Amino acid sequence: MAADVLIVAYGCAGWRDDWISEGPDGNPRCAVPHVGIDRAAGTPLRLQDGPYAIPQPRRGTPEEELRQIEDDTLARADPWSKPQAGFLRRYFAHVRERVQADEESLRARLGTLDSLFDYRAFTFAAPRPLPRAFVPADGDMIRCDCAFWTGAGVLTIEIEGRTAPDPRRQRELARLGGADVEVVRCPPDSEIGALGLPPLFERFTDGVEIPSGPFKARGIEAYAEPQISSSST
Repeated sequence: MAADVLIVAYGCAGWRDDWISEGPDGNPRCAVPHVGIDRAAGTPLRLQDGPYAIPQPRRGTPEEELRQIEDDTLARADPWSKPQAGFLRRYFAHVRERVQADEESLRARLGTLDSLFDYRAFTFAAPRPLPRAFVPADGDMIRCDCAFWTGAGVLTIEIEGRTAPDPRRQRELARLGGADVEVVRCPPDSEIGALGLPPLFERFTDGVEIPSGPFKARGIEAYAEPQISSSST
């Protein structure tokens, strides 16, 4: 029996309905970059969950690997939207700041493994942003500036401009809300901590005993079995 898979496409300038079809296993397939989320797993989509469409990902320090993810994420954002790029840059800065602020407790959590793991690798436990996402709602795929899967549902960011959104956009946002998609409005230049996001965005390391990198796991890092499949092409 097919799993209850939610498709969230991202990095898309527009949408065509024929990009989603049913695979031989009964699960949906998507022709553009997307994540296929098993709703029943109940786990967030994190930065450590790949794969990423980075031509030659390089293993390195946590900061070197995070920088590659940040660059790839920004490359999938709207190239004409400075507010969207600004939100993503502030988000990655927020992730770094949260881990830096918790350095002492994260080192203590690693205990004797502190010599094997850099505590900064806990940054990869942060929710993974999906820019220019298309989210299913009321039978259609609706554009979102950025989407996250929190484990409990889809959360989208609506980056507000200097003027009010047009009536058509207001109707789209209402349809997202009607489909149990949480819409968080982001005024211009708002800091991440001021948006009233769920606790996951501040305490994303809770329950993560050992950090896992975003690229091909090796050694003890392979202990984590991902609950979310994705495709980045």
